[in-house]
Amino acid sequence: MGNRTSTLSQKNVTVINFAQSRVSIGFSCTVSEIQNTGLFCLISLWEVVQARFHKKYNGQKLCSMSRAE
Repeated sequence: MGNRTSTLSQKNVTVINFAQSRVSIGFSCTVSEIQNTGLFCLISLWEVVQARFHKKYNGQKLCSMSRAE
């Protein structure tokens, strides 16, 4: 029983680490896109996080926002 609990804990840690890395990738990509558009001062970081999760869960690709020229 103890061995099974240990295995489940290791799997949970792996899933959490994977999820955290995906959030980090999406967040850093979004911030760099906003900085490239010159709109960084107008948007709060919380709005960036909310927009990224909304896009991710609607099936859109990470870094799919168009850049202003």
